[in-house]
Amino acid sequence: MMNQNHDNTTAFYTLDGCHSGLVSDVFKALVSSQKKSNEEWTMMCEHPKIQERFRTQGIDDWNVRDAISWDDPTVLFTLTRMLDVDGVPIMLGEDRNRERFGRFPHHTGSTIQYVRENIRDMGSQTNELYEDLVEHLDFLLIRCNSDVVGDERYMKGSGGLNIMGYLTYEEVKTLRSTLLGGGWSVAKDEPIDGGVRDAIRHLNALLIAAERRGSGLIHRKHA
Repeated sequence: MMNQNHDNTTAFYTLDGCHSGLVSDVFKALVSSQKKSNEEWTMMCEHPKIQERFRTQGIDDWNVRDAISWDDPTVLFTLTRMLDVDGVPIMLGEDRNRERFGRFPHHTGSTIQYVRENIRDMGSQTNELYEDLVEHLDFLLIRCNSDVVGDERYMKGSGGLNIMGYLTYEEVKTLRSTLLGGGWSVAKDEPIDGGVRDAIRHLNALLIAAERRGSGLIHRKHA
């Protein structure tokens, strides 16, 4: 049975539903704007949902990135997070799954990091499945890190907004299928007995919730 004792000072993590069709476009537009190119930003701003989000935030001039005072994490999160008809953020999954996912008994507190560190390739004949799994876990862990954007801006957002990565709806489906499929095994030296299986159970519940809503996911760290 899994040991429930862990350090309550570790970070808390969330998977927030986001508009799958927008999250990649917004992220790419932000990266492009950082390189002083405004073309992708202009194309992004042609989307009615993007314009609606700006308007609800009191912004009417969005044609160039420099006109928006928000930092990049705030832009990505505000423009793409899924809201209900009343403008309230949609919570995915059940409370117990979000809580267990949010603070795992691992030195980082991260469910996804624990899984990433404690799965192993089963062999060359299924190597592609394992590589897909690792790739999609990394999309959540490091897609917005300094290797991609050049600095730690996504981990230093206004008001403590720290975005590690994201998945589109199609990537959510791929991650879930690779988690449940073959191609990988649990490390023999896994530090927590049953830890990977428990972590995947809670992660999978949130992936199912995202699939049902046709949403992507944004992975945030709350220090």
